[in-house]
Amino acid sequence: MKRTLVLVSILFFPALVYIYFALGIPKVVRAPIYGPRQTVQVLDKKSEYKTDTVYHTIPAFSCLTTGGLVFDSRTKLNGRSYLAVFLHPDSVQIMIKQLAEDIKINRKSYGYARFVFFLPTDSAGNVPMNAADLTRDLRLGTDTGYTVFVTPAKLDSLHKQYYMPDSTRKKEPWQTTNDVVLIDRLGRIRGYYNIRYAAELKKMKEDVNHILLRDEGVQTLEESKVEQKNEGSTQ
Repeated sequence: MKRTLVLVSILFFPALVYIYFALGIPKVVRAPIYGPRQTVQVLDKKSEYKTDTVYHTIPAFSCLTTGGLVFDSRTKLNGRSYLAVFLHPDSVQIMIKQLAEDIKINRKSYGYARFVFFLPTDSAGNVPMNAADLTRDLRLGTDTGYTVFVTPAKLDSLHKQYYMPDSTRKKEPWQTTNDVVLIDRLGRIRGYYNIRYAAELKKMKEDVNHILLRDEGVQTLEESKVEQKNEGSTQ
């Protein structure tokens, strides 16, 4: 019996330690929530008002994908985390080089990553004939990568107002040359990365896994509480 307990402890202890740190129990903060925020009054479970914080979220948007199809963020991204990658035709190869090499060598480490590559059209909204299809070039699945096209004006608006909103705080991540933004399943900004560097790619993948594990862990706990409540009410 003792030997069985020791074996179980050896097998599960590393996983428990990882969950302990990933769920943010220590005071080390991983993948914080960025962007403007405001305080609101909400009702708690006791029907009493309390102060809560509402974080900036990415509004729904639509644009064109390769082939002229319509990409609707409400159907493709609602309730799912993803990485928004902003590109310029003149710098695609420079920006994507490190990412492409890392995906090629460490593809399994991108198992939970989902990409949306933003590229500009011409001013009339026409997709260039030689436009890059990053989803195809990086050999991403149809559900893990989307290459979308928007007019330069809309791309600038998406970039500045949605994904890199203004803030009065100093030295915010969006004030540097970061072109990739991590969005969680609630539409909140969770990280900024300059993927030209291997260290930034490593941090990006760690944050993707962190928020996925944390979100799934929180969701599991919430579902468990609901089930327990339902069971208690039927007894």
